[in-house]
Amino acid sequence: MKLRIIMLGFLAVMLGGEAIAQETKTPLVDGLVHEGVFSCSGSTCHSRPSPTGTTVRQDEFVIWQDQSSITGAHSRAYKVLLSDKSRVIARNLGIGPAHKAEECLACHADFVPEDQRGERFDITEGVGCEACHGGAENWLTSHYAAGRTHAQNIADGLYPTEDPAARAELCLGCHLGSDKPNQFITHRIMGAGHPRISFELDLFTSLQEHHDEDDDYKERKDYSNGAKIWAVGQAIALQNQLELFANPKLGRNGAFPELIFFDCHACHVTFSNEPDYRPTWRPNPNRQLGPGVPVFNDANMIMLRAAVKVVAPEMDRELRQAGVRFHKTVSETGGNYAAATQNLSAIAGKLSATMAEAEFGRGEMLEIMDNIVNDSLSSTYTEYAAAEQAVIAIGTFLDALETESMLGAETVDEIMPALDDAYAAVDDPNRYDFARMRNAIRRVQSQLRQL
Repeated sequence: MKLRIIMLGFLAVMLGGEAIAQETKTPLVDGLVHEGVFSCSGSTCHSRPSPTGTTVRQDEFVIWQDQSSITGAHSRAYKVLLSDKSRVIARNLGIGPAHKAEECLACHADFVPEDQRGERFDITEGVGCEACHGGAENWLTSHYAAGRTHAQNIADGLYPTEDPAARAELCLGCHLGSDKPNQFITHRIMGAGHPRISFELDLFTSLQEHHDEDDDYKERKDYSNGAKIWAVGQAIALQNQLELFANPKLGRNGAFPELIFFDCHACHVTFSNEPDYRPTWRPNPNRQLGPGVPVFNDANMIMLRAAVKVVAPEMDRELRQAGVRFHKTVSETGGNYAAATQNLSAIAGKLSATMAEAEFGRGEMLEIMDNIVNDSLSSTYTEYAAAEQAVIAIGTFLDALETESMLGAETVDEIMPALDDAYAAVDDPNRYDFARMRNAIRRVQSQLRQL
């Protein structure tokens, strides 16, 4: 199922969760020595040609460095900085060679300080093992020992990627931006030519997947299905986005707010002086704003509402009202946007913990999917970003239902033509077809309600 999603065009362009995420430092700032990719790649460790390991696959290195697959994207991250496109972006920004610029290396490599680089460390390895799993200084030679527990390895610095909240904090650092050194993504970088930032936690996890969540995995670690990972990711993405926006050092750029927080396609529209030209602006019930107003990118907020209606219905009205208030104070004069931002951020933080504790069974997943495709929510997909997230979410939930044997492959295959049509509607950000998108997901809705 996810393979079908990966092959669709637009993607080629681009528990106890809360406590662990707050207490654990992400690998970029963990203070540990990073020993380098080749410290993990021995033939008896993680570079077997095929998955023959009894506890882990042991072909993880081979998957990570696959030059022909999207699963090898992290290993190619540094090499991207040597491309003609990266040279143009760096020249436009005036930052010197991209492969030497800290603002590029912070996400395109395991960019830890010099004194945290072991003898085998090589910056050209790109986003290597320890960029995600943490500096191996204290666990490299012990993590595979007989009787060694996963909890002991985490205590020694292994990053808890199995925890949805911790994983979200880790991945969003590069795929959304953070306040860590050189990881804040700005509108200037986009203007210089960098691809648009787009991310959904469960899907992007699957794009880099090099582990099996089998019975042994579930015995050793906490397990979360794709729906929970999606929900936690949406909540933490919204919370992080709002915290960055509220940061006085990051939220503004001169006289203007930092435009990276705003929806690209609310401003980047086609202009025409032809008498029969009709603007593309559409009213959005979640915002209550008129045309011509810069709109904060609320894609994660919209998706979160779909889950809140099911998992925490008592908070649905509070989230919706806080969102409307936030949009009005950000986009109109006379409002206290700082207070509105803090309030919405606090709600998102509370919901991330709620999602981490919630059960996402068959009934919950089908109900959340119905919320995503029904008219009241789909009417808010007026800009591209929310529509993109909605289509990805439908695919994520169908995959989770099939993986958990809650939905048969034949049933999923029956829904796929309508979902493929929705993907086609959002395939090109510059040609987003709102009407086609809504018609396609209404077909999905009709099929889902038969279940």
